[in-house]
Amino acid sequence: MTDAPQTDVQPDRQPLARLLGGRPVLVPRGGERGEAMALLLAEHGAQAALVPLIEQVPPRDNAPLEESVTQLNRGAFDWVAVTSVHGAQALIAAGARPGSARVAAVGPATAAALTTAGFAVDLVPPEFTGAELAARLIDTISAERSPGGRVLLPLSEIAEPTLEEGLRAAGFAPDRVTAYRTVPAHADPAADAALRPRLGAALVLSSSGARALAARFAPLPQTVVVVAIGAPTARELSRLGLPPAVIAPVHTAAGTVAALVDYAARTINPEGQTT
Repeated sequence: MTDAPQTDVQPDRQPLARLLGGRPVLVPRGGERGEAMALLLAEHGAQAALVPLIEQVPPRDNAPLEESVTQLNRGAFDWVAVTSVHGAQALIAAGARPGSARVAAVGPATAAALTTAGFAVDLVPPEFTGAELAARLIDTISAERSPGGRVLLPLSEIAEPTLEEGLRAAGFAPDRVTAYRTVPAHADPAADAALRPRLGAALVLSSSGARALAARFAPLPQTVVVVAIGAPTARELSRLGLPPAVIAPVHTAAGTVAALVDYAARTINPEGQTT
């Protein structure tokens, strides 16, 4: 008795590698966080080009943050809402003490940065956006007490006002303070020019990153697959003439990589051809 011939088409196990054809994916981070994204891409046969597009630097004047943290440690705030890992790091560096207020974090990476420093995170929304954080925080506070509670918001200097406007419209008292500044990273024009025609995809993790990408790499070749971490970033990319092919449904760095992998799987048929 002989084995029957294999008639089923085997699934393509590396559609991302086939989609990109050896072209690299722009990862807009360096350091450990960029390397973590590069490892995720390598699992699918893709090469990463680590190109930090933005960086975070201290405020021009650190006194307002220090004063806000002093008030926080004295119990003046009911909640502190943190919208990024950098905001968490700035808050911790300024001397914030665990237990001074309840803590809301925009997503798992921000929550991890806080819990590593000893903070108990009371709220993480199911969708990792400022709008969803505001909605869940409003629901939580409203269920416990009447509107009016103070909420500290340690944000980037250029952060969109989504969170504070949502809280204020619901009758709460958000105190926004600049915890850090987001500025374009140092660019190497010659390296950028050499990389641009080789790119297969670009991952974009923020609106400020979208602006930096446009400033350094636009116009991108039409074949480059642009992936946005979420809708606000997608809108900014479109405004800049770089409309994304993919918007990640999970608004994290890993979710953005996964969205690119899923796009490749939907784009490449089992024979490895583009649909």
